[in-house]
Amino acid sequence: MPGKLTQDHRKAQTEASVTDASTTRFGISFQSNKTIAEYRELADVVARYGFATCSVYQDLFYQPPWPALLQFGERTKTPLVGPAVVNPYLTHPVLVAGHLAVLDGISHGRAFLGVGRGAFFEPIGVPQPHPIRAMREMIDLVQRLLAGDRSHFVGQCFRATEEAYLRGPIPGRRLPVMIGGWGEKTVRLAAEIADMLKVGGLANPAAVPDFKKRLAAAGRDVKLIFGAVTVIDRDGRAAEALARETLATYFPVIARLDPTYPLRDGERLPPEFLSSETLSRYCCFGTPKDVIRHMEKLFEAGVDVFELGTPHGTDEAEAIHLLGREVLPYFT
Repeated sequence: MPGKLTQDHRKAQTEASVTDASTTRFGISFQSNKTIAEYRELADVVARYGFATCSVYQDLFYQPPWPALLQFGERTKTPLVGPAVVNPYLTHPVLVAGHLAVLDGISHGRAFLGVGRGAFFEPIGVPQPHPIRAMREMIDLVQRLLAGDRSHFVGQCFRATEEAYLRGPIPGRRLPVMIGGWGEKTVRLAAEIADMLKVGGLANPAAVPDFKKRLAAAGRDVKLIFGAVTVIDRDGRAAEALARETLATYFPVIARLDPTYPLRDGERLPPEFLSSETLSRYCCFGTPKDVIRHMEKLFEAGVDVFELGTPHGTDEAEAIHLLGREVLPYFT
């Protein structure tokens, strides 16, 4: 197949990425709201520490994640890099596959495919029909394109003929898959076909056993990833204040999904009125010691990887250094 990497090269890349990504229990994720120069600086900081994953959000109304991901792919050496997550309603799988082919090449075989239903569609009136089917078909078609498989693809949401193939270098292999979501059907899909389930916006140890139980029922090794707003600072009160401010964007979506949330529908409090204890269900914040204690509880409950989510701190680069120097080493 034109543009394919050699088999030995692909094998070496895959083995290297799997080995490197298994050395830590932390990933890191970013919002797509910065300049390319800022992402280059952040990528150089991330490269100094042993993160398992490095992802960029594709939240609606922000920048596409791909330019930022290319900076992380090029300037880091070990983490798996990918979007968290693309959805099957606004971007066709052939475009996702094209972006991932470039990312996999520039990262030397470390790209992953992150897929989820998506959110914040109401202001643009885009429906989200058949989300499980749409996510499954998106994953299948993206993998077909990246593997160089030109057989006909006939789904209910997407179709492709033998003329649908990428005209450029491709990985020539299956990429690791992360499915993002909370719902029972989404978790079942992840248990069936994914390598990782990311429960985004949740940092509550009490919620972990249910997700682990549902994943274990499939009899496959699927990593459970929790990820949430993370703010670390020597000043614990400043960290909490920034966590509350950041959570405001995501809380309307998260609160209606969390089965452990103590209030009934119609009684949802905005983040500024939540107690510190309730806030910690959806954020990880505080001093390095506070963050370590929170992570201990999550890992003891069964989380495999925690993705430290944006904004990390008032000075993001300095906050990542603080995480890398004082939190990650504690768990090695």
